[in-house]
Amino acid sequence: MASEKMKRSASEVQAKHGIRETRLGVWILKVAHDPRLISSAGRKHYDDLISTLPLLRLLATDIYSVAPRYFVLYLLCQVWQGIEDAVLMFFSNLLLTTVEAGIKSGKPDRTAILTAVFTRLFCSLTVAYFKWHGHLIYKILQAKVTRHYELFLMTADLRQDLPTSQKISSKQPVTAAQVWEALDHIIRFLMQVLRVGTQLALIARLFNSSAGPLFSLLSIAEPLFMTFYSEELWSKIFFAYVDNKHYERMQSLHKFTSSEFRQDIVSGDLAPWILSEFRKAHEILGEVPTNHPMSEYGESRSPLFDMLARLLGDLPIAYCALSVLLDNKGISLVTFAVVQQSSLTLRMSVQMVFLQLTEFRKSLTTMRTLYTAPAVVNTLADGNVAYPRADESMSEKEAKGMSFFLRNISFSYPDSQSTEPALKNISLTIKSGELVVIVGANGSGKSTLIRILSRLYDPDSGEICIDDLPSKSYCISDLHQATALLSQDTAIYPLSLAENIGLGFPDCVFDREMIEEAAKDGGAFGFIKKLKEGMDTTLDPYVETFGHNLDVDPSHPLFEEMERIQKPTDISGGERQKVVASRSFMRFKSGKVKFVAVDEPSSALDANAELKLFEKLIAARAGKTVIFVTHRFGHLTKYADRIICMKEGSIVEMGRHEELIQKKGEYANLYDIQAKSVKRFKKLDHSIYYIITPVVE
Repeated sequence: MASEKMKRSASEVQAKHGIRETRLGVWILKVAHDPRLISSAGRKHYDDLISTLPLLRLLATDIYSVAPRYFVLYLLCQVWQGIEDAVLMFFSNLLLTTVEAGIKSGKPDRTAILTAVFTRLFCSLTVAYFKWHGHLIYKILQAKVTRHYELFLMTADLRQDLPTSQKISSKQPVTAAQVWEALDHIIRFLMQVLRVGTQLALIARLFNSSAGPLFSLLSIAEPLFMTFYSEELWSKIFFAYVDNKHYERMQSLHKFTSSEFRQDIVSGDLAPWILSEFRKAHEILGEVPTNHPMSEYGESRSPLFDMLARLLGDLPIAYCALSVLLDNKGISLVTFAVVQQSSLTLRMSVQMVFLQLTEFRKSLTTMRTLYTAPAVVNTLADGNVAYPRADESMSEKEAKGMSFFLRNISFSYPDSQSTEPALKNISLTIKSGELVVIVGANGSGKSTLIRILSRLYDPDSGEICIDDLPSKSYCISDLHQATALLSQDTAIYPLSLAENIGLGFPDCVFDREMIEEAAKDGGAFGFIKKLKEGMDTTLDPYVETFGHNLDVDPSHPLFEEMERIQKPTDISGGERQKVVASRSFMRFKSGKVKFVAVDEPSSALDANAELKLFEKLIAARAGKTVIFVTHRFGHLTKYADRIICMKEGSIVEMGRHEELIQKKGEYANLYDIQAKSVKRFKKLDHSIYYIITPVVE
């Protein structure tokens, strides 16, 4: 019943706004035919055009500053291309008229004919040169402009803080390549308009002043008719979606060809089933069109429209013929031929103007999007107090770590689907130089608390102070430089292993001795030195290749060349965590780190490697506040200054290990569960060893 009411309500809304539904193959298309909607859309297009025009001046200024000489030459080449058709036609007419006059008189003017011939040939050579030179300039300018806007957009992207970067609205909807494409479309559209103008001027000159405008109008009658009376979707307000379960299933099955599912397909032998199901869906779909609605919409159901368009296209030649009948001295045979050719060229040029109009409007939108990219306002408010503060002595700055005071902190992740906040009313004081361990089950809020303390996010409510000042008072970049966050989620960068480690301290990213020392502290040096390229190894190098027919003959030397291209290098999860840990030790060498947050970075490490890592981190804690987040209840909890036990976004217990064990609360319960799990695992491991050992022997 409720479903029927919803459908009826939707139908009433669609009827009110003149929305018509059409099935086009596998698509359902809904088009708004309400004149008010179309009118408002037209007004919006006009307003968009006016608001974007100032950006064109800014765009031109930017590009001129990047490559002034090439930009000017590019514009000159485009202007020439806009007038070259009219210029060539003019000199062709001059040549043919001179020849015709000589034939009629029986005394050809050799000088005039030769002059006309050489002028026409010179124009052809000029056209060819400008086309070649324009293409060369085009490639150079394209490279310069694209690189300029890559840096422009990268700068806008990299300035975003973490919460802002996770908003859909902050994603860059435009690329540097699209910016160049938009610029190219804008200039070509304007030059196409110039081409039409020069061709109209030529026709007006070839005809007498009274007949020229009428002939020009007849020449463009067909493209005007095709534009204003054809059904094109881009000019309407519409929405379309696929509504065919067989087509949807085909698309879903096709996704299995991506590398994401390759292991499952091979190990589970899924290929035969996938192909069988795809064939079934394909056969059921049959002859139903799958073309996009943009191409399907407005297809003529009758030949009358096309017949009328062709008739309008023949009007110029009919007009020329009638002109001869009415006044056989009014137009010569040469002029008749040139005018006819000019009308065809003009008609195609006008068609191109209307075809490019859509791209022109899209390009203006791209320009507006481009220049609003840097306007994204970060979510986190930036302060102006340096950290460490200038009022502290040098000895104080070096001796103490970061202190925290939290009062009634609550936080929910942006766009979270959970009805409960990630943190609820957290109140906490962490003294400078403390070693704190945070424990709790998955989803208890441990990592979220670390992100709040690291100022990757700000709380929704409550107060947080760092060294007795509100956290928002400090410059965010200073706080981040004073923080070392070691997490299992930290990524391996698409750079060499040396740079991966060195970027912990960007100022010394090329100091190989310092990097090797950090790699030893983080436990990565041992496996790195065994790699063929050592520190220069890039795990996933950027490789772009293109080949054709190389799979036909594997013995072909080009096939061997292809196989020599550097491939990705795979290392274990534990080795990746050692690289990330080494990056943190490199960060310590900056001398700026006052807060170390270690968020379960050792999940893929064996017990011995984990112990060594924690010992190194504890040894380097002088002058730092250190917080460990862990699932494992090892020696850390026993030697921590304080343990914080969390559950469902709240702190349920705090104290030292012995105190919390005696309370027999949440911490004691988690500790007991893990202790029993370790015992069971040891027994199981011993049994497995007992069974396997005789086989090995």
